[in-house]
Amino acid sequence: MDNNFILNSIGIGGAIFVGLILFWFMRSYLKKRLAPDQSSQGYTPSTRTSWKEKRRHPRIAVSWKASLENSTSGDSVQLRDISLGGAFVVCAQPLDLNDKFEISIHLPGQKHLRLNAEVVWSNMNVPAEKVVNRGMGIRFIDNDESNRRKLSDALGAALVDGEGDI
Repeated sequence: MDNNFILNSIGIGGAIFVGLILFWFMRSYLKKRLAPDQSSQGYTPSTRTSWKEKRRHPRIAVSWKASLENSTSGDSVQLRDISLGGAFVVCAQPLDLNDKFEISIHLPGQKHLRLNAEVVWSNMNVPAEKVVNRGMGIRFIDNDESNRRKLSDALGAALVDGEGDI
């Protein structure tokens, strides 16, 4: 009986040892496979995309008329979303990348707001069947504090009036 007890104890101890080694191996394997911040939360699919969000200000969905004023024309355009830092401009013929111009925004119930801007991206070379709205992304540059304040007030009013969505 003593021999049986010893053999059973060795068998149980060996099984526990093998179980611990398997547990350690699986934990190490999963830790390497999952991102460091996901190891304790279980597996969640990655939602990362190929481009990194570069905006500093939240965009507000609006539909405001505006006019582009550069050296070649004074085109009438539509703003689809806007922030303190820039906007998406819907237009048939986007300007070239890095073009600088003035945009006159027709604020609801207010005078026009003239801001300096530059083109930071365009979907001009995207096939028409893949584009919902032809246009360009602009960044507001070199504007004085009073114009930035007017834009901030207009964005706040759009949110309060329910015109804009974040």
